[in-house]
Amino acid sequence: MKQIPLFTSDESKKVDSLAITKLGFSEQSLMGMAALSVFHANEDLWNTAESIWIICGSGGNGGDGYALAHFLYQEGHTVQVFQTSPNKNEAGQFYESLVKKTIGKIGSLKDFQTETELTKEDSVLLVDAIFGTGFKSPLAKDFQSLIETINESGVFFYRLSLDTPSGWDPYSLGPKGQKTHHYVYADSIEELGTRKWENVGFIYEKDNLIPRYFESIGFPIRTHLTETKFSNKYYYEKEPEKAIQVLKRKNNAHKYSVGSAMFFGGSQGMEGAILLSEEAFSRLGGGISKIYSPSKQISQYVLKEDLSKMALFGDFDSLLSDPFYAKTKTILVGPGLKSYPTGLSELKLESGKTCILDAGAIPEIGTKLPVGDRILLTPHVGELNRLIGKNHHSIQEAYDSLIPFTKEHQVYVLLKSFVSLLVCPDGSSYVWESPNPKLATMGTGDLLSGILTRYFSLDLELSIPEVVLLALSFLDNSKQLEEPYPSAHQILTSLVEAL
Repeated sequence: MKQIPLFTSDESKKVDSLAITKLGFSEQSLMGMAALSVFHANEDLWNTAESIWIICGSGGNGGDGYALAHFLYQEGHTVQVFQTSPNKNEAGQFYESLVKKTIGKIGSLKDFQTETELTKEDSVLLVDAIFGTGFKSPLAKDFQSLIETINESGVFFYRLSLDTPSGWDPYSLGPKGQKTHHYVYADSIEELGTRKWENVGFIYEKDNLIPRYFESIGFPIRTHLTETKFSNKYYYEKEPEKAIQVLKRKNNAHKYSVGSAMFFGGSQGMEGAILLSEEAFSRLGGGISKIYSPSKQISQYVLKEDLSKMALFGDFDSLLSDPFYAKTKTILVGPGLKSYPTGLSELKLESGKTCILDAGAIPEIGTKLPVGDRILLTPHVGELNRLIGKNHHSIQEAYDSLIPFTKEHQVYVLLKSFVSLLVCPDGSSYVWESPNPKLATMGTGDLLSGILTRYFSLDLELSIPEVVLLALSFLDNSKQLEEPYPSAHQILTSLVEAL
């Protein structure tokens, strides 16, 4: 399983400094390598433009822009360069001087505004090299005006940002990621040297997660990391094929070896949630399971569909006193519950067992959580806000709250959104960024809980991050569905067929 490190702005600066002080790179060389990487990575894009405009700031990001302008011009492209002010970085000054010697004039912000009024629509590819990831809001008024022009002018058919969209600040978003400040509406982002934590979840339209591309330029992201220089944030690359193979039964399988689980949920009128979770578990190869529910109708619903299944009316303490509890490795609590179950706070989970808390088992702030070394909470954003007691408008804000929460309670938390974030009690965290609009339907959270339960029930020594990776990878197979707006049951059926 490939882990790809994510770096904060401050960590990126430290790694940049390491490349210079420990590896002996000059900043000028790194700037040139970055620009050359971006040039080669986007050769097809450059060829679509009648003209390329690059707006350079006064720091290192602006220096990358000047260096890119030089390469583009020497390769025959029509390039215009504008600057917010002369570059203050020594390496950046070298490339600014180079542009003046080769391309000639560097325009001012006033020139930029004039040119946008005179240029025909959809003719210019804009490269944003104004601010890097070190930018701190708020923006000065002249920069607000500049960014408004970049975003609103019909001249630009494409906007590419170097390292990060200028002005972007994930800590200054409104509810549901609404724009509350000025930033460039980039169509894509080229991250240089390190993958940037602050860019995770960058979005300027509700249904459009902006693609990011990474260019390696020799930073020591593997050999010189310490706790002071890296905070253990990772991408995990999804492995849909491996996720399928892990679920396949062996020839000598029996009902306990292929997975056993207990389910508690489904208050009256909401029984379908826990039934869907259990159905996902069993249809994906689970060997034996049992449902407990506070609904007196649960048995008739279960037996109506499958006489071989076990379901009982009872409270959470009834589940714990059932002899089957001692035999099973995995417990899922919460789908379809209207309130946090009595007795769950007192649970002390035995070693070797895993407990997943979802939906109604996600408590409000201050509620005592069960104790154990393998407890996973799976809230969506609203449930997370209830759990922590504050609103979170970005992945970065959620992470800042979850790091102390998971450490204090010794639990794992998987935040379910268009970006999935797993935060672990040891301080490590993992991000999966692959939105699937087909999952925006009622029941898919219950479906994911059942899939997680299935993987946890396997007789394998898998860590919680490994299980979450497998479950999300497997669920990603639903992207192949031809149905544009499938129900949760249709998604499950398609996943079963993938096996």
